[in-house]
Amino acid sequence: MPIRFLIRFVLLTLGFALTTLGILAWQQMNFDLNTLWPIAAEFSAHPVYAMVLGLALIPPTLWEIFVLETRHHREH
Repeated sequence: MPIRFLIRFVLLTLGFALTTLGILAWQQMNFDLNTLWPIAAEFSAHPVYAMVLGLALIPPTLWEIFVLETRHHREH
């Protein structure tokens, strides 16, 4: 059980880190959206992609933590 919690908390930390990285990197680009679509210029990863991935990781990971915590309390 502790390993499952560790994995979930690492995923949660990764989600927040990616979100923060995406916002900071996008701010360095002055919130430019010109290179957001791959067909607009050469293919490069836009910081919004990291931000979206980070935001997508947070809710399901939090849900899994709550489910694991509920199961843990029911067993004891």
